[in-house]
Amino acid sequence: MVVQLHPLAMRVVELLEPHVERQGFELVSVEYHKGTRSSLLRLLVDRPGGGIALSDLERLSPVLGDLLDVYDPVEGRYTLEVASPGVNRPLVRLGDFEAFVGQRVRVRTHHAMDGQKSFTGVLASVNAEGVEIDDGPSRRRVRIGFGQMKGANYEYDFDGAGRR
Repeated sequence: MVVQLHPLAMRVVELLEPHVERQGFELVSVEYHKGTRSSLLRLLVDRPGGGIALSDLERLSPVLGDLLDVYDPVEGRYTLEVASPGVNRPLVRLGDFEAFVGQRVRVRTHHAMDGQKSFTGVLASVNAEGVEIDDGPSRRRVRIGFGQMKGANYEYDFDGAGRR
């Protein structure tokens, strides 16, 4: 993972990714949101090549729930949500970014860069350290290191064709 996840989310990825892959799916991302009474653990799952069906998620959800009961990585009460990554797919791994070069993306940073924490534009290039984005209206190229990223996702262009 090049975009840093919550430590518990990283642990869940380590535990569940081999099981998800054996089922013929891809664990796209894991999100963990700690609450005061209950927390949320969201697993975003897709089929390699794209296109996971609701019936796939219904079949996979109890399997992953049982595995989490066995591994027990989450303290206290939590809600498990197994979902599709959706049209604005999160970008977490180096390969995710490489697959979307030339496409519209949104990158959010932990700290402001030139007074800005969110950058939307065309993903111009990717390397082991980070990405370069042609930032929309300003038409400037912005370099963002993976360590600076809070999150990133593909931005489907509803006005254009939205094609990858």
